[in-house]
Amino acid sequence: MRNFKILALLLALLAASAFLPSRGKAQKAAKRLAKQDVIDLLTGDVPSGQVAEEAKKSGISFQVTASVAKEIRDAGGTEDLISVLRALAPGAAASTSHSVPATSPPVLMIESNPGQSQVYIDDEPMGSTSQQGRLKLTRLAAGDHSVRISLAGYQDHEETITLEGGKVTTLAATLQQAAAAQVSAPPPLQPEQTPPVSTGQVGYLGIAPMDQQPAGARGVVISGAYPGSPAEQAGLKAYDTILAVNGRRVTTPPDIHDALLGRQAGDAVQVTWYNGSRNVTQQIRLIAAPGQNPPPAEPAAPAEPAAPPTLSPMPHNGIVTFRVAHDHGKSGQDYCVGVMSVGNGMISYRADNGVHTFDIPLNSIRQVGRNAVYLVGYGAFHIRTKRGSNFNFAVVNEQNQPQPPDAILTAIDNAMGR
Repeated sequence: MRNFKILALLLALLAASAFLPSRGKAQKAAKRLAKQDVIDLLTGDVPSGQVAEEAKKSGISFQVTASVAKEIRDAGGTEDLISVLRALAPGAAASTSHSVPATSPPVLMIESNPGQSQVYIDDEPMGSTSQQGRLKLTRLAAGDHSVRISLAGYQDHEETITLEGGKVTTLAATLQQAAAAQVSAPPPLQPEQTPPVSTGQVGYLGIAPMDQQPAGARGVVISGAYPGSPAEQAGLKAYDTILAVNGRRVTTPPDIHDALLGRQAGDAVQVTWYNGSRNVTQQIRLIAAPGQNPPPAEPAAPAEPAAPPTLSPMPHNGIVTFRVAHDHGKSGQDYCVGVMSVGNGMISYRADNGVHTFDIPLNSIRQVGRNAVYLVGYGAFHIRTKRGSNFNFAVVNEQNQPQPPDAILTAIDNAMGR
């Protein structure tokens, strides 16, 4: 009986479409398809493409709401058919050949000036824009996302966007060049601040610049200040950014070395740094570098500058180690392999080839967890700091094959007291 009903409906539609031309424009239009007509055709094994053609010829008399679209899908209708019906619904605007089905994934178009800028989505690197400044992302989920566009020598552009399925969202950003640190001239020393007579010993500030400087850093990011050093007493800490020394802008660790060259214990230097919330400028008095002996009573040839101090190795008690690969931001195509140690308030990484060395204090960490998108096939995990730095790693075995990260994530959670 049901098949007879479907056949009758099809015959009626065909007869109406054949009869109309011979009667001219005055002939009353054929009956539009109702929702139930569409469902009956689909459940009667009429292909979605044919139903779409019939709908185009006859028109439809209903709106395609979310609940109606579900009924049509349940009856076997395709997304293409639903798109056609939406376009034919009474009052719907005419569709174009460029329309995107509402259920397709969202598309994010990044346009940066200048080009070749690094793009981060939710603190995970997604690639760089082209020389023309364009990057198309098609694998993001609908919803809110934080976007950061970074390029060395320029201020980061950060923005929160909302992506919708089936829509193309364009984010255009013109990066502003990072202004040189505005450093005032050092104030004159008061009589009671007159530095002591030079001892002839090499001046020591006591900072440890990060081996791998974050992209877009305005100055020199440090991994910490040595215990008991003038830098520590002045309040410098891990992930602070040194901007200038004695009014001289610094952008690389050698710049700091050059600015301090010739300074001796007892000399006061002016240091400007960014502490995560504001710029700080302070006079810091240097001390003798650790390990230097007082000069002999008799004049002697100038001593060679002392070698930079090294951080004391961490004790083995309470520390667990893992073999990991550190991603360099090129989707697993460029990485170094080394050992990660967790414990005693620190996460440390040492690459076998010496390329990268990280010392991340546990109290500077904002988030640790599995990656949801970037390198998820490798079981990658990320470490994000409160300052916005982001590191991606994957646990590997002795053959450098990726392994599940559960053990190291548990070790980090335990070390952080979570």
